[in-house]
Amino acid sequence: MMMFPDAALFDYVLLDLADALGGNATPPTDPLPCDRWIARSALQKAIRRGKVTLAQRALANLFEHDPRTIWRHLVIIAVEDVGVANVDLLAQIIAARRDRSWRINMGGDWSVMAELVRQMAESNHCQAACDLLLRASNDPALEHVREWALDASMSTLTIAMVDTCLPLVDRAIAVLAVGGGLADGQPHSDPAAVFEIMAEAGSLSHVVATCHQAWRVSRNPMTMLLPLVWQERSQSDGPGIAFDDPMPAAQLIEGVPGYAFDQFTRMGNQISRAYIAEDQELQRLLKQTGLAKSAWPRTFGDILFLIEGGATVRRMTWDQAELLRQPNRWLPAITILGPHLPAILRHCRDQGSQIAKVRRRYISTCPG
Repeated sequence: MMMFPDAALFDYVLLDLADALGGNATPPTDPLPCDRWIARSALQKAIRRGKVTLAQRALANLFEHDPRTIWRHLVIIAVEDVGVANVDLLAQIIAARRDRSWRINMGGDWSVMAELVRQMAESNHCQAACDLLLRASNDPALEHVREWALDASMSTLTIAMVDTCLPLVDRAIAVLAVGGGLADGQPHSDPAAVFEIMAEAGSLSHVVATCHQAWRVSRNPMTMLLPLVWQERSQSDGPGIAFDDPMPAAQLIEGVPGYAFDQFTRMGNQISRAYIAEDQELQRLLKQTGLAKSAWPRTFGDILFLIEGGATVRRMTWDQAELLRQPNRWLPAITILGPHLPAILRHCRDQGSQIAKVRRRYISTCPG
């Protein structure tokens, strides 16, 4: 089966984006006062929380530093946090990126990017592609499937990829074994083959074409899994329900939300280390896990992600999506905590105000 012609697909979605641009005023550029790594974190998390103005201010920071990198960030966020809830929005991001002259006619890069961020924040959200990647990569119960996939031939993996009788996560592991992203130095790594096989096997040519272009921009393995999620969602019963995750209140620290200081930012990592050094009860709980002290900051960072960083409004839920998230999201550090996880989670939730105090104190005394 031929994939949906790229030109026709992306020209079509630009019509809707042009209408949206015509109906919404371009916001002023008012950059969030932080470095670009914290701004990137704030952008994604504000989109998850539906905070349009905050997301656009984080975008303005990135736009001021290096606008060329923004397209990749937007593609990854659209795949990870919007997903099958609005694949057309992902297509719009790709289409706008491809056509510079169109962007100029629509008011320029800032106008187009700010509108796309508004739509991402106001959209329903689905994190199933991310959850599928986390589950396929980190669930200890699937280690034998990962080992099988790494030893399997290309022809065997091709069959497994499109065998709808197999569990979704097994097909995802086969996809990663073909396209890359399952293990360092794996025998196969041919993302283009993944999209060709999917296009030939089903009727989701527009989704496959969109995800193929998304991979070219981002090189992110979630793009190879999104068509599987779309197929699974299209076969599920009912329309799905959008609801808000539990949402801890955000504390602004010098104008920046505390949840933006996550473990993937230099300052966020330093804050985690400073907090752990002060919380003797958390130290006791972490010691009980048997984890090396060097792993504590990453573990604490994953805990904070479960509590606040991954919190999402209007999250579209359906049976398979919920199964992928259970019992908790399969973050790398979370999978090894086992029975210790509930107590650590409970303690960190109870210490939310103290964590915020340490963040504020550390940031106020940090040079620069």
